Amino acid sequence: MAIYNWPSVIERVRMPAVGQTVNSASFVVPDCAKSMAVFVPDLTGTTQTLTLQSLMPTETVETTEVWMAVSCFDLTDGSMEPIDGIPENACTVIPCSATGGGNQRFVASSDQSAAPVTICIIFNMD
Repeated sequence: MAIYNWPSVIERVRMPAVGQTVNSASFVVPDCAKSMAVFVPDLTGTTQTLTLQSLMPTETVETTEVWMAVSCFDLTDGSMEPIDGIPENACTVIPCSATGGGNQRFVASSDQSAAPVTICIIFNMD
C-alpha cells in the first residue's frame, strides 16, 4: 500500500454527531485556510446532500446553541447563495472565504443515525 504525503490539515467529522440524527459533529475552519476539500462518503438514503451551518457567536456563555445556514454573496447577480447541495460520494472544494470561518457543521437532508460515517475535510493552507 502506498504512503502519501498530506501537506494540509485534515479534519475527520462524524455524521451524525453523537445523539443527533441529521447534524454532524462541529469542526473549526483554521484561520489561514484558503479552501477545504470535503470528502462525503455514501450516506443513508437516496440522493442525499449536505448543507453547511455556522455557530452564531455570543458574548456570554452559550447556553443554547444557535446554528445558522451559511450563504455567500454572489457578485455576478447580487444574490445570496446558500452553501447546500453538497453531494454524497464526492469531493467538493469550497473556498474558505465563502464559509466565513468559525465553528461549522454539516446538516444532512435526512436521518443518518442508522449508519454513521466520517466526513474527511482537507484544509489547504496558505
